Amino acid sequence: MELRHLRHFIAVAEEEHMGRAALRLGMAQPPLSQSIARLEKSLGVALFHRANRRLALTPAGLAMLEDARATLRYAGQAREQAIAAAAGAAGQVRIGFVSAATYQHLPALLRRLRETHPALRPQLLEGSTNEQLAALEQGRLDVGFVHPPLGATTLPVLDLGSEPLVAAVPEDGTSDAVTLAEIARRGLILFPAAQGPSLHARILDAFGAAGASISGPQEASRALTMLSMVSSGCGVALLPRSTTVLSFQGVRFAAVKGSQDLPQWPLALTARPRPRPPVIDLILGLMREATRPS
Repeated sequence: MELRHLRHFIAVAEEEHMGRAALRLGMAQPPLSQSIARLEKSLGVALFHRANRRLALTPAGLAMLEDARATLRYAGQAREQAIAAAAGAAGQVRIGFVSAATYQHLPALLRRLRETHPALRPQLLEGSTNEQLAALEQGRLDVGFVHPPLGATTLPVLDLGSEPLVAAVPEDGTSDAVTLAEIARRGLILFPAAQGPSLHARILDAFGAAGASISGPQEASRALTMLSMVSSGCGVALLPRSTTVLSFQGVRFAAVKGSQDLPQWPLALTARPRPRPPVIDLILGLMREATRPS
């Protein structure tokens, strides 16, 4: 049984007339009659009652009709999915991200993909910048939101800008800013140096320049872990300003006074090297469009 046999069967069933069905299919009537006869022979059942030039479905034909329609529909969908996947518009895409991407850029990308390419299925994988770079190089990840600088890499890098750092402090009923010296006195909570050696070093250098050197900050790999530590009174965390969209019990966000020496918190999108699936360039294009000045 071939798809063309099903297509012929459906046309005859719906038209109830061999001539009209042949006209609808754009073919001569004899080949259509032969196609139906071959289908019936392969099934070993009669699909039509033939009387007075009108064709009526037999019980076997009636039982087969909806499944035949569904088979053609699924075959069409499979073809469309294959074409879309080859063009990068369908299938699975693996997106890595650091915590800072979850407040603006990652949700915006997911909304855009849902609007423009609903057949794409994003798989989200949180990881540090170094973890994502390794996964991208090995082809285990398609694109990743990371914190530059990325060191010596040949991966494409799309700069998504930088944002200032704010302090997450235990809730004290005020809205006062804090100084680097106050943060040092309370205890700094910071991401591990391995997650971003350059940024980590520049933050500690800013404390040194302010006369508030920190020998060893408490470390946490994720923003929510840092906020939990702040809430429990373990210290003060420095986080990108976009984190202030979060509401975390026992924590308030404060500006940092005298923070001109503090570095900005950068974010970028990178992707696995070529050759790579078309969906990756599609995503890079969407992000370039979203970040282009209006």
